[in-house]
Amino acid sequence: MDKRAAIIAGFIAAAVSLAAGMGVLQYLHENALGLPRLLATIALGRDALDPEITSSTTALAVGIGVHLVLGLVFAFLISFTLHRWGFWVGLIGGGLFGLALYAINTYTMSRFFPEFFFYRSWFMLAFHVLFGALCGGIYEALERDRKSTFRGYR
Repeated sequence: MDKRAAIIAGFIAAAVSLAAGMGVLQYLHENALGLPRLLATIALGRDALDPEITSSTTALAVGIGVHLVLGLVFAFLISFTLHRWGFWVGLIGGGLFGLALYAINTYTMSRFFPEFFFYRSWFMLAFHVLFGALCGGIYEALERDRKSTFRGYR
């Protein structure tokens, strides 16, 4: 497993999926900052949802930080699981991993964080699949083959 590729894939996939999620919320005339605020509740509690208690800047920074850290953790899981089979398996397998991640995140997290219940929707499903597919595909595209770096294999 190539740790460098996993870190890059995790950051890119997390950033793209968060930006896409915020963009769709804005397009649907919802509050685009609602998604980072929701993620901030994992670290700050329910007060992160109230703008009078937690500033928008704090909630945004903590929410993005939580999303990036979780993205890295899930990127390492995807990389460890799918690193042997190539780009297409990384892309499709990553998408399936994202689907499983959606089910785990929304149905488990809503037990501990009831505010997650309202984000059970088609677009959250799509963004989890997008994250997984991007992460798996980017990882496979960036992964270095270790055999070619050993002496005698050139």
